[in-house]
Amino acid sequence: MHSRSQPNSVSPIDLGLLIYLGAVFGAAFLFFRVAAPEVGPVWTAEIRVAVAGLALAAVTGRRLWHVARANLGPIVFVGLTFSAIPFTLLAFSTLTLPASLASVLMATTPLFTALVGAVWLRHRLTPSVGVGLAIGFGAVIVLVGGAPIELSPAALLAFAAGLGAAFSYAVAGTFVRRRLGDVEPTELAAGQLVAAAIVLLPLAIGSGPFVVPTPAAAASLIAMAIVSTAIAWPVFFRISRRTNATAASSATFIVPMFGMLWGGLFLGESIGAELLVGFGLVLLSLVLVLRLPLPFPAARRLRLAVHRPHGAPAPP
Repeated sequence: MHSRSQPNSVSPIDLGLLIYLGAVFGAAFLFFRVAAPEVGPVWTAEIRVAVAGLALAAVTGRRLWHVARANLGPIVFVGLTFSAIPFTLLAFSTLTLPASLASVLMATTPLFTALVGAVWLRHRLTPSVGVGLAIGFGAVIVLVGGAPIELSPAALLAFAAGLGAAFSYAVAGTFVRRRLGDVEPTELAAGQLVAAAIVLLPLAIGSGPFVVPTPAAAASLIAMAIVSTAIAWPVFFRISRRTNATAASSATFIVPMFGMLWGGLFLGESIGAELLVGFGLVLLSLVLVLRLPLPFPAARRLRLAVHRPHGAPAPP
């Protein structure tokens, strides 16, 4: 099943939803940081997908069964690449990395998504998207520069896990648009979460006995499952249907700002000037990647220069 072709541009409502997703996905790193050290990375991922999957299954009811029967293989694949694998990798990365720094790695998702689309689906990268992705990646570098950490083997492995999660999201987002674009967002979210919970359960049991979390960790697990997953995933899939995988994944450009904000407010992690600089770069990258309207003449000239063919005259 193939999805309809969608433009890169988004409506003001979708832009607001992208900002919402950045906020709740950024909060997930705070929850990971609190819960994963107590219950372990695999159990953290398992509880997140199981609680969220059960909540959405209760909402969808029999519709979920019909969708799962018709798309079992693709839904299992999405459950692996959109939930089971990245959630486990992110929970593992937060054992070593601060929540703010771990969230920064998610800003590479649109870059991976655009590259996966170019290789897998042979999508052409327009000049504005290419420049926007480069600026967004530059924002990541600025944000990382303000969070020094010793590059020990454990830290490097944690970095690799975070980037692996971003790549997994990119593969999953591209696959959803290619194979499951016509499945309703709530049913798709419920199906892939239930599939992820089934796949992760034996791995969680094999990782060690379940440890009863403290009240703070338990609250983090529930908040992560409901707010950052059960509510957020249908919103993400709905935006993905209306735009494209790269545009939808651009929410991860917003994640680092909220990840650093929540980490600073609730975990005492430092927030420096790089947050403001990174935020400005993120806004510029969103303008270019999502083709948002530009209010200032200088900014409009920048976009026209990016789109202008080689050798064409500059706009007046």
